[in-house]
Amino acid sequence: MSTVAESITSRLEMLSPAERRIARALLADYPSAGLETTASLAAVANSSSATVMRFCAHLGFDSFIDMQSQLRSELTKRNASPLARAVEETARDEEPSGFRAGGADRARLITQTFQRAPQSEVDHLVDLLATTSNRVVVAGGHYSGLVGRLTQLQLAKVRSGVVFLEDPQGRDLPYVADLRRRDLLLVFDVRRYQQPLFEAASVAKKRSASVALITDQWLSPIAGIADIVLQADVDVTFFDSQVGCLALAEAVVHQAATRIDGAVDRLRDLEALRQAGDSRS
Repeated sequence: MSTVAESITSRLEMLSPAERRIARALLADYPSAGLETTASLAAVANSSSATVMRFCAHLGFDSFIDMQSQLRSELTKRNASPLARAVEETARDEEPSGFRAGGADRARLITQTFQRAPQSEVDHLVDLLATTSNRVVVAGGHYSGLVGRLTQLQLAKVRSGVVFLEDPQGRDLPYVADLRRRDLLLVFDVRRYQQPLFEAASVAKKRSASVALITDQWLSPIAGIADIVLQADVDVTFFDSQVGCLALAEAVVHQAATRIDGAVDRLRDLEALRQAGDSRS
């Protein structure tokens, strides 16, 4: 089942202007903004309780209470640790899935991720990555940082000005402080969200840089301040799978690379330097 956030992003362009205000208010403080009253959500969005009810109906819910029930369920899953998921899975009286079934599960994560990605968000991120006059700073969490590092390595092969933050609130803090208008902070943040990443995103926004977020179906708190939000399905077993995030990032980098003038020349130069190094060793 899709999360409320995924339902919103997939239907955003079909909502009325007033309903889009409700959607943005909910996404900006997800899921907390949807767990109070219709009046409180309407007030944040400068709208009405009736509009909140129409918004819920357009998402496929019978009522606001119905939507809240799903949000509460999501909140439980959002906070679930690997230990809690392991205990839940092993407590079931079921045969564990086999190796090929595990592969099919992960392939499904990729398919769902790409089906739900809003094209407008993808296009915006590709535009920023392909604009070589800006700087791109990439950061990620405990596991998602591995995807961020690979993204930086691939992107740096086709354009300059791309760095990865190993320690965004420590030794790499100067890269965050140097962000300016037209620069981009690309953040990978999935559940058990990392506070240093939120702090880095907040600094980037204060410096008028763009913030792009690749997160999971439950939405990192960074979604409330990000200019671009893309969600990848991650829920598969004890440990969240990063294959959806990785496939999404690789596809976006490839799209950007095809639009960067001089990308092939840069690859050719790097290959020549590599070969020269090999010949000396």
